[in-house]
Amino acid sequence: MMQRALITGCNGFVGSALVARLQAAGVEVRGVDRADSSDVLDPKHYLAGDLTDAAFVGEVISSSRVDCIVHLAAQASVKRSFDDPVGTLSDGTLPTLHVLEHLRRSGTKARVLLVGSADEYGISNELGRMPIPEIHPVHPTSPYALAKSIQNQYGVMYGALYGVDTVMTRSFNHTGPGQREDFVLASFARQVAEIRRGKRKPVMHVGDLDVRRDFLDVRDVCGAYLVLLEKGRRGETYNVCSGNSYRIRDLLEKMCDLAGVQVAIEVDPSRLRPVDMRELRGDPSKIREHTGWEARIPIEETLRSMLEDWDRKLAA
Repeated sequence: MMQRALITGCNGFVGSALVARLQAAGVEVRGVDRADSSDVLDPKHYLAGDLTDAAFVGEVISSSRVDCIVHLAAQASVKRSFDDPVGTLSDGTLPTLHVLEHLRRSGTKARVLLVGSADEYGISNELGRMPIPEIHPVHPTSPYALAKSIQNQYGVMYGALYGVDTVMTRSFNHTGPGQREDFVLASFARQVAEIRRGKRKPVMHVGDLDVRRDFLDVRDVCGAYLVLLEKGRRGETYNVCSGNSYRIRDLLEKMCDLAGVQVAIEVDPSRLRPVDMRELRGDPSKIREHTGWEARIPIEETLRSMLEDWDRKLAA
């Protein structure tokens, strides 16, 4: 049973939810992020700094004395990665390498969960093969996906060559209350909530509504990461997914129905990706067989909670 965990990127969407989940389970949590302070951790359990600095990474791990690390810190926007490929690749790979190298050199015995992305699968000649298993070839089509794919390979290599206790994920789309509005369903939730309150004209600005994605509630995602820390097999990569895919247009319509609003649709070219896969749906068989985990929160509950969250923010 883990007793003390280190979360990199602890101030982020998943990081803050995971901190709360670990603390509720009685785990002492240490966190690191770039901001000067943290809203989710006591100052004595929080360090601020740049994880692309190897010396800082070593200091964080040495001073934290943890038995597990969840590495979330990275530039998280696919769209932004096309505009800043160098920054995305640096943020997405150097911290991982520094964490693994410190563990190798110091001999620190801590399990490391390296959180990757389903975007690593990209677009391939096997486009019709859904759901996607972990053995599917990877074909990164964005700097973000490439950074995650490199991270995965670091984890496999350090586990195989040096005995570092690594477990990797390829996490499919996740969402929920508190997500930044540059992510699709969070953007919808804010726009719909504003329309319902009369703060916006009933016009939705959208990207491609006809792609299909495998969405998870962030609470299910945190549950998956906890069981992988406990039961994931060393050196293995796991899809964190539901096995279901949803058309973005259908989720928008469902959100509007929940809010009781009618809207017009306007496509915003800035919200379109240069390259996009028409469907991305994962096979959760491996994580279910190895750990017993499966997604439990219905998509309707997730959408409703996001609308309620934005409604509270707008009311405040």
